[in-house]
Amino acid sequence: MPRYPRSYLNTSFFHVMTQGINKNYIFDNSNDIVYYINKMEQLTREQKIEILAYCIMNNHVHLLIRTNEIGELSKYMQRLNMTYGKYYNKKYNKVGFVFRDRYKSEAIYTESQLYNCIKYIANNPVKAGICKAPEEYPYSKYPKFDKTIDDEYVFIDTDESNEKMCREFIEEFLKQNSITLNKLKTDKEKLKDIVKLLKERYQLSFREIAGEMGLSKDIIYRIYNK
Repeated sequence: MPRYPRSYLNTSFFHVMTQGINKNYIFDNSNDIVYYINKMEQLTREQKIEILAYCIMNNHVHLLIRTNEIGELSKYMQRLNMTYGKYYNKKYNKVGFVFRDRYKSEAIYTESQLYNCIKYIANNPVKAGICKAPEEYPYSKYPKFDKTIDDEYVFIDTDESNEKMCREFIEEFLKQNSITLNKLKTDKEKLKDIVKLLKERYQLSFREIAGEMGLSKDIIYRIYNK
């Protein structure tokens, strides 16, 4: 997980990845992909979300999202994947989850990171051997730019454990706020800030957050919903 600068609460750009449960295919044909894209674009008009770039692969999706409200990102992804999951199960006469229960997201802070992220998303089908150039792939969209970006962009490990991600984020939060974990537990305002971030940005469960914070699940639940 990357280290966050002091401005990590202020960014509006997020690279989001969601994939099929057990890495299974979630798009069996072009009609499925078109349905997902249509729903993706429809929901942006209903919520405070802007899609700057995307790439739809057979078993996962990459999105570059701009939003000024973190909660909107969580709501958007939940609505999008829930809507598609119902469509997929009905069409293929299946039951159960279609997507992994949590999407992965990573904040973008600088112009260089932004351009690298766009390049990374566009090159997904090239790296998979589906096509030789990004523009040949029909199920992606991204802004063109002339800047030369030499730095390699690496997205967060999609198999990284939620516990490890939670632990590292808490450590960084404590460092940036010059506070100990014991002090944080008594600071209601900061405690609510970190619980909301872990829940809404990283889709961690109350149990996972409680375990790393050394608090009960009920306390974390009440803090989040207060």
